[in-house]
Amino acid sequence: MSIDANTVLAQASTALEEGEMDIVRIHEFELDGDEHDDAAIDQLHKDFEVDFDDATKVLSEYYGEPSRTGATDDHAIPLAGLVAYNVWNVDDCSLFLAISHEDRGAPILMMLGCAE
Repeated sequence: MSIDANTVLAQASTALEEGEMDIVRIHEFELDGDEHDDAAIDQLHKDFEVDFDDATKVLSEYYGEPSRTGATDDHAIPLAGLVAYNVWNVDDCSLFLAISHEDRGAPILMMLGCAE
Protein backbone atom coordinates (compact mmCIF):
# COMPACT_ATOMS: atom_id res chain seq x y z
CA MET A 1 0.00 0.00 0.00
CA SER A 2 1.20 3.50 -0.63
CA ILE A 3 0.05 6.75 0.88
CA ASP A 4 -1.85 9.26 -1.24
CA ALA A 5 -0.63 12.77 -0.34
CA ASN A 6 -3.95 14.46 -1.13
CA THR A 7 -5.89 12.00 1.02
CA VAL A 8 -3.55 12.44 4.00
CA LEU A 9 -3.74 16.24 3.74
CA ALA A 10 -7.54 16.09 3.50
CA GLN A 11 -7.67 13.82 6.57
CA ALA A 12 -5.39 16.23 8.45
CA SER A 13 -7.59 19.16 7.51
CA THR A 14 -10.70 17.32 8.72
CA ALA A 15 -8.96 16.34 11.97
CA LEU A 16 -8.01 19.96 12.57
CA GLU A 17 -11.51 21.24 11.80
CA GLU A 18 -13.51 18.58 13.63
CA GLY A 19 -11.07 17.28 16.25
CA GLU A 20 -11.83 13.72 15.14
CA MET A 21 -9.48 10.79 14.54
CA ASP A 22 -9.43 9.15 11.13
CA ILE A 23 -7.99 5.86 9.91
CA VAL A 24 -5.14 6.27 7.45
CA ARG A 25 -4.55 2.52 7.23
CA ILE A 26 -5.83 -0.57 9.02
CA HIS A 27 -4.98 -4.26 9.03
CA GLU A 28 -7.57 -6.49 10.67
CA PHE A 29 -6.61 -10.05 11.49
CA GLU A 30 -8.91 -12.89 10.46
CA LEU A 31 -8.21 -14.63 13.80
CA ASP A 32 -7.33 -17.80 11.96
CA GLY A 33 -3.85 -18.08 13.40
CA ASP A 34 -2.18 -15.36 11.37
CA GLU A 35 -2.24 -13.13 14.46
CA HIS A 36 0.34 -15.52 15.99
CA ASP A 37 2.75 -15.48 13.04
CA ASP A 38 5.56 -13.32 14.45
CA ALA A 39 7.37 -13.01 11.11
CA ALA A 40 4.18 -11.87 9.36
CA ILE A 41 3.42 -9.36 12.13
CA ASP A 42 6.98 -8.00 11.93
CA GLN A 43 6.57 -7.58 8.17
CA LEU A 44 3.23 -5.81 8.65
CA HIS A 45 4.87 -3.43 11.14
CA LYS A 46 7.64 -2.71 8.61
CA ASP A 47 5.04 -2.06 5.88
CA PHE A 48 3.13 0.28 8.18
CA GLU A 49 6.38 2.09 9.05
CA VAL A 50 7.06 2.72 5.33
CA ASP A 51 3.59 4.26 4.97
CA PHE A 52 4.09 6.16 8.25
CA ASP A 53 7.33 7.64 6.88
CA ASP A 54 5.62 8.58 3.60
CA ALA A 55 2.71 10.24 5.43
CA THR A 56 5.15 11.99 7.78
CA LYS A 57 6.97 13.42 4.78
CA VAL A 58 3.71 14.74 3.30
CA LEU A 59 2.58 16.27 6.60
CA SER A 60 6.02 17.75 7.30
CA GLU A 61 6.12 19.43 3.90
CA TYR A 62 2.80 21.10 4.75
CA TYR A 63 3.01 21.66 8.53
CA GLY A 64 6.77 21.72 9.12
CA GLU A 65 8.83 19.33 11.19
CA PRO A 66 7.06 17.43 13.99
CA SER A 67 7.32 19.05 17.41
CA ARG A 68 7.79 15.62 18.99
CA THR A 69 8.13 11.99 18.01
CA GLY A 70 8.13 8.72 19.88
CA ALA A 71 7.64 4.99 19.89
CA THR A 72 5.91 4.34 23.22
CA ASP A 73 2.53 5.25 24.66
CA ASP A 74 1.95 8.98 25.01
CA HIS A 75 -0.70 10.26 27.42
CA ALA A 76 -1.92 12.88 24.91
CA ILE A 77 -2.57 10.41 22.07
CA PRO A 78 -5.79 8.44 22.70
CA LEU A 79 -4.48 5.12 21.41
CA ALA A 80 -2.97 2.14 23.21
CA GLY A 81 -0.02 0.12 22.00
CA LEU A 82 1.72 2.93 20.16
CA VAL A 83 4.47 1.71 17.86
CA ALA A 84 5.42 5.14 16.46
CA TYR A 85 4.02 8.66 16.46
CA ASN A 86 4.73 12.19 15.32
CA VAL A 87 3.01 15.34 16.58
CA TRP A 88 2.74 18.72 14.85
CA ASN A 89 1.54 21.83 16.67
CA VAL A 90 -1.06 23.38 14.36
CA ASP A 91 -3.26 26.22 15.60
CA ASP A 92 -5.03 24.91 18.73
CA CYS A 93 -4.41 21.26 17.91
CA SER A 94 -1.56 18.84 18.42
CA LEU A 95 -2.02 16.96 15.15
CA PHE A 96 -0.74 13.40 15.46
CA LEU A 97 0.04 10.56 13.10
CA ALA A 98 0.43 7.27 14.94
CA ILE A 99 0.77 3.54 14.44
CA SER A 100 -0.98 1.51 17.11
CA HIS A 101 -1.04 -2.23 17.71
CA GLU A 102 -2.54 -2.90 21.11
CA ASP A 103 -2.33 -6.68 21.25
CA ARG A 104 -2.18 -9.88 19.20
CA GLY A 105 -5.33 -10.16 17.15
CA ALA A 106 -6.16 -6.48 17.59
CA PRO A 107 -6.04 -4.43 14.39
CA ILE A 108 -2.87 -2.60 13.42
CA LEU A 109 -3.89 1.03 12.93
CA MET A 110 -2.37 4.14 11.45
CA MET A 111 -4.43 7.04 12.74
CA LEU A 112 -4.45 10.78 12.26
CA GLY A 113 -6.12 13.13 14.71
CA CYS A 114 -5.82 15.80 17.38
CA ALA A 115 -4.10 14.84 20.61
CA GLU A 116 -5.88 15.56 23.88
